[in-house]
Amino acid sequence: MADSRWKDALWKLLDVVALRRITARVALSAGLVGLATQGPSDSSVQPRVPVAPAFVPDQEVRKLKGKYILKRAANSFFVHLAGHRSHSSHSSHSSHGSHRSHSSSSHYSGAHASHYSSSATPAPPPEPVTAPPPPPRKVVETPPPKPEPLLRETFNNLVSTRWRVDVIATPPETFDAGVLTTHMSNALTITPLARQDGTHFSGFASTGAFDLNSASVAAELRRAASGGTTIFAAVIDAQNWIGFRIEGGRLSLESHTAGKVAARTVTYDAAEHRYLRLRTSSVAPVVVWETSADGSNWNPEYVETATIKLASLRIALSAGTTKRIESTGAAVFDNVLVEQKR
Repeated sequence: MADSRWKDALWKLLDVVALRRITARVALSAGLVGLATQGPSDSSVQPRVPVAPAFVPDQEVRKLKGKYILKRAANSFFVHLAGHRSHSSHSSHSSHGSHRSHSSSSHYSGAHASHYSSSATPAPPPEPVTAPPPPPRKVVETPPPKPEPLLRETFNNLVSTRWRVDVIATPPETFDAGVLTTHMSNALTITPLARQDGTHFSGFASTGAFDLNSASVAAELRRAASGGTTIFAAVIDAQNWIGFRIEGGRLSLESHTAGKVAARTVTYDAAEHRYLRLRTSSVAPVVVWETSADGSNWNPEYVETATIKLASLRIALSAGTTKRIESTGAAVFDNVLVEQKR
């Protein structure tokens, strides 16, 4: 471009720029023209460049190291018209921060934008929030239904196929038909003889047998015979049985093995010992003697290793005397129950 033409273009550009408000540099690179001016510190001072300036001798264009320089000494400003041929020319800048003061935003476009933008590492995506697994459902197991008892006898009626008058816990010769046995008031009543010497017994014996290994047997003793002996037992025969004996205000927990007797004796309490039960343990081969006041809550009274066969036992409910007694009262039995073990 001829000197007069580019100078005219330059001064027309300066005509619309308030030099007092601009502090910048204008660079020329690949056809890009920039302008940098230094205005006076006092904003009230009028621009030093006239609206329609005329070139005066103090203006000159020089070529220095491949750069064209227009220098105006009188007004103290200068314009660099540089080739800006390579990025190495940035070394003449005081800092990269000066690039941000350029009036032309085109300097940051294209390939130069990558020089000033930082490739910040993107934040990792948030970890997915996994809901905690629901607590396991509590499974309430319904207990299996209680099996029907093998025998539940309330003595509303005395059924001859289930019971007969007999003694099996004492020798046959001790049986005395004179001992009164009755069925009344939904119970079995046995009244020992008074003022009789010797041994006199009677009672009721079950016709069927049960296995104590897999079942328990219990009875309610409404009243023990006064002045005599009351027996509730699971029996093979008179020499081999296990059971309870109430006599003289004492409760004896007995086992008879071939005629030999082992026993534990406690004070008899008619209320606390109203119900009597025999069973075998589920954890050991032992027989357990238990008592209860209500037929539901049982108290172990005695435990002994089984010394007789328990597979076929019959139930004995009996009362009598072993010596002369001046006055006696009846024994009353009710609610015999044979249940399978759970």
